[in-house]
Amino acid sequence: MVSYTQDDALPVLDAVFTSVSYIFRVLKAVSSVSLNAIIQISTDGLKVSVENSHTVQAHAFLNKTLFTSYTFTPPLRNRGRMITSEYYASTQASQEGDDETISFSVSMKSLVNCFQIFGSEQESTGQKSATQSYADSNEGGGMMRAFLGGSTVCKMRYDGTGSPFIVMFDEGGVTTTCELQTSDYDDSISDILLEADAIGTKIIMKANYLNDAFRELESTDSETVIVKSTLTPPTFVLTSRGELGSVEYKYARDRHVIETFVSEESVQNVYNFKLLMTASDAIKLATKISWRTDEDGVTSIQCMCDVGDGRQSFIDFRYLPIYDEYEEQTQRAQITARSQITQSTRRSADDLFSGSDDDNNNSSD
Repeated sequence: MVSYTQDDALPVLDAVFTSVSYIFRVLKAVSSVSLNAIIQISTDGLKVSVENSHTVQAHAFLNKTLFTSYTFTPPLRNRGRMITSEYYASTQASQEGDDETISFSVSMKSLVNCFQIFGSEQESTGQKSATQSYADSNEGGGMMRAFLGGSTVCKMRYDGTGSPFIVMFDEGGVTTTCELQTSDYDDSISDILLEADAIGTKIIMKANYLNDAFRELESTDSETVIVKSTLTPPTFVLTSRGELGSVEYKYARDRHVIETFVSEESVQNVYNFKLLMTASDAIKLATKISWRTDEDGVTSIQCMCDVGDGRQSFIDFRYLPIYDEYEEQTQRAQITARSQITQSTRRSADDLFSGSDDDNNNSSD
């Protein structure tokens, strides 16, 4: 009979992938929100989250299908004593059906810097399949086709609480290892949640059209952005006014631009300009955007990015609107209370981009 000790335990995360350039762009797209990130590991993949003063949050979802190999082994609940191989095997089997997750905090700046060298090199080494694909896709409207080949292989490893998050790059037999210090996840930080039963506006549109609007809005150097959804054309309006002038971007109900528009009433909310612009890089990578706003004005901008081979990954930005002083105290209290309640059911990312016939019938022409 074989016995294991804590030193024999398998790593919590052992993952290998070659899509270094794509992972780099995703991490860079959310890095402007905060200098620190929370990494959540589960059987489905990695979730990288950043937030700024509980006013804006971004979540990048790296599904396990992006990896050449992906192994998640939750730590045993009683590592402290000697355990038999039979108990080890039975415990591992019982945990396979659990939705267990492991979370820790890491420097976002350091993580992006690790990928910067190899991720940007894949775009600049003359490999047309990477560089030209990325350039062509942006000229064609923001479509991201990730470079999935190349000579660089990346491995991620995490051994558990107190261990560093290790990222290793192997290029032509030369290995570079980055060890990032980790800290315990502060679970007092709660997600900014949308009220699932009170989504006032839902818009699914092609990402390149929203990218054009964001680029124009940035030219005004405004402090705020006004977002309107109306029942009469134009159905979706973005307005910014600053010292350099004003820009108003209007979208009519055109299926070539907006695939789905659902709004029960005309709605207007105001958002911090600089915070809203943190989604710019993610929108550039995306093929489609799901823009949802609930009755409190909380907005989700979810970007669906095309990885290739029929695979997608998602980047989700959440924003709180700007209120006056009284409204801010009331709304923040309501949203904080709501975000501390665990949702019994969660819709998948794919559901957010599926517009049913009923949705289309309820939308304004």
